[in-house]
Amino acid sequence: MGRATREEHPLTAVVTHFVHSVALITLVFTGFFIHSPFYSGSMQTNRTVHLIAAWILISTGVIRFYWAFFGRGSAPTGSRRKMPDYIFFLPQKENRGKTLESLKFHLFLRRTHPRTLKYNPLQKGTYAVLFLLSIIQIITGFEQWTPTLAFFSPLTYALGGPIIVRIIHYIVAWLFIVIIVLHSYLVLIEARPELPLMFFYREPREVTMSDGGEER
Repeated sequence: MGRATREEHPLTAVVTHFVHSVALITLVFTGFFIHSPFYSGSMQTNRTVHLIAAWILISTGVIRFYWAFFGRGSAPTGSRRKMPDYIFFLPQKENRGKTLESLKFHLFLRRTHPRTLKYNPLQKGTYAVLFLLSIIQIITGFEQWTPTLAFFSPLTYALGGPIIVRIIHYIVAWLFIVIIVLHSYLVLIEARPELPLMFFYREPREVTMSDGGEER
């Protein structure tokens, strides 16, 4: 398989991924403190940091979404030939029928990675779930924020009241944690060489070029 290139993960994608990761970890940490303090920190400070991290997460999400459609694009794995980035998140003929095979690979029931263009069907499904969970988490977060309480109150009570909203917010936070752990695991078993690129924008040595950038 071709090695990762800067064209595959352009600077915009790398920066937003890094900022997103830091903001998400901060949200989880401060969120659990707000739910049930586990050290002698200030509740007000944790709430403030939680709010700042939330706005950073929203901002980088908007930037990443905009860039996917209107940026300079990215390339398939191992290639430098760019195309619109959003294409990689849509169903593609190269991934057709690869869902079960991808699952087998990740469960160690298959030795080789099925050939895909960039993201396999499981990755695309995970990104779609993360997007939906992010929307839910943002809305339920605003439902608990004092400046927007009144605006979201009809939705809050339609869902069952403030307690239900807090429960939803808490459950989604745990779902994020589970997905992050799984994502980290999958990166370590199949994309470890890409870590310097994703965090430091340093391209792996001996980049092997492939015309389609497909994994075999």
